[in-house]
Amino acid sequence: MPFILELLKQNKLRILIFLLLSFFASVLGVLTLVFINEVLLKNAEQIPIFNFIILLILFFISTSFVEISLSIFGQNFIFKMQRRVVKQILDTPLLKVEQIGKARLLASLNSDVRSVSFGLLRLPEFLQSLILILCTCFYLFYLSPQLFLLCFVWILLIVISNHLLMLKVYKCFRKARESDDALNLNYQNILEGHKELIINTFRAKYYYEREFEQKAEEKKIHSIKGNVLNNISNNLTNVALLALVGVQFYLALYFELTSIENATTIALSILFLRTYLVSMMGSVPTLILAKIALDKIAGLQLDNYKENFALSEEKIKWNEIRFENTSFSYQNFKLNPVNLSLKKGELIFLIGKNGSGKSTFCMLLTGLFKPKSGAIYLDDEKIDDENIQKYRSLISAVFSDFHLFTQTLKDMEFAKQERIDFWLKFLELESKTSVENNHISITKLSMGQKKRLAMFIALLEERDILVLDEWAADQDPVFRRFFYKRLLPLLKEQGKTIFAITHDDSYFDSADRIFLAQNGEISELLGENIKELAKNLVEHFD
Repeated sequence: MPFILELLKQNKLRILIFLLLSFFASVLGVLTLVFINEVLLKNAEQIPIFNFIILLILFFISTSFVEISLSIFGQNFIFKMQRRVVKQILDTPLLKVEQIGKARLLASLNSDVRSVSFGLLRLPEFLQSLILILCTCFYLFYLSPQLFLLCFVWILLIVISNHLLMLKVYKCFRKARESDDALNLNYQNILEGHKELIINTFRAKYYYEREFEQKAEEKKIHSIKGNVLNNISNNLTNVALLALVGVQFYLALYFELTSIENATTIALSILFLRTYLVSMMGSVPTLILAKIALDKIAGLQLDNYKENFALSEEKIKWNEIRFENTSFSYQNFKLNPVNLSLKKGELIFLIGKNGSGKSTFCMLLTGLFKPKSGAIYLDDEKIDDENIQKYRSLISAVFSDFHLFTQTLKDMEFAKQERIDFWLKFLELESKTSVENNHISITKLSMGQKKRLAMFIALLEERDILVLDEWAADQDPVFRRFFYKRLLPLLKEQGKTIFAITHDDSYFDSADRIFLAQNGEISELLGENIKELAKNLVEHFD
């Protein structure tokens, strides 16, 4: 909602113009009714049909212009909202995004943004109809205050009954929307666990019937209830307005409240309003869904929107990254205070059991997690919210759960062709894929080859620090040896600092230093023969 208020403030003049144009178009609509009553009905001998046609054309042009202008405004709003939400996700810390959950974020990016879009597309129709109804009401009052009072009370009762129904529609649609989060989680689990579900049909049957089907059924029931109530509301409005035509005719003639011409014009006005009133009432559920969607987006509690990216293109000279009493805790895991340093140009291995704190330390090193206490220093500069982007600009990473981007970027430009050719050949990928229009052309490869592609993308970034999480785990023995004996030494020669989580004890002699993660403690192995010590520790990991 704050975004809508902000947008309205930014476009005050434009909205005011839209309202004035809507009022003008509505006045033309009323003038059409006046023309029918004052000219066509009372001047049967000489009907100025040409003037009537001109009036209709003007009415058509003005209403079309207003609706098209408002639709364009709505589409611009949707575009800005999409940009805003995606940018907020990009600016929100990793830990917070993980707490929100992919399912909720996907539901908002797909369902909620679409609902807001539909609502905004119906908003011009709602506003146009409302203004036209109000203008027509003034004309009805002019024709007959008594019949206007009847129409006013009658329509007011219609609006009140519709409002009561819409409250129930709102509750139904809100419950249906709440089911979307659970359904998106179901979809995500079915797609990511597709292999496991195919193998185990008992699990597939249970998940299909007890998880997915129940949530889908809940959404279906709430959606049906909401649509039924909405249809009842629309039909009630239709019938009530048709009844009003008959009632006002009867009262006008029986009690001689006005002339037959005025009664006819009032009847035409009601029929004229009927389309707009039904349209206005019909747009309410869509606007309700848009309101629910906006509340859902706001409920994500993403970080505040920032217009620009905090880019850091300056070449930073540094010698050391230092952890001073750096700790981190999340849910049931705690990383105890770390006091270590990484020197530029070093090759460091980190070993440890599952759940020992390796990945958490990796997240701290890459600046994706913020320390709960203590600090990280780049030489003598403490890393904080002000300079975190400058620090991250030193790092490339290939995580164990990496996502493969295909763009061959180096900062704000694309990598040079000679670098692309060199690394494709060096990583033995030149026969598997190619780069076309600055994108990797083929990515449907084995997991080991996909990891090589991820390494390829990281190397093209040409950053000082390369962080690797179990990168060699999916490589065949030949390329694993190639990685430790040829790739890592080459990167060291180029001055890269490499931090790798690994358990390949056959290649511990490649490392300059070895860190150990154990029970939330990160320490460096010291002594004369740290390679043998590390091997003994790995052999005893459960």
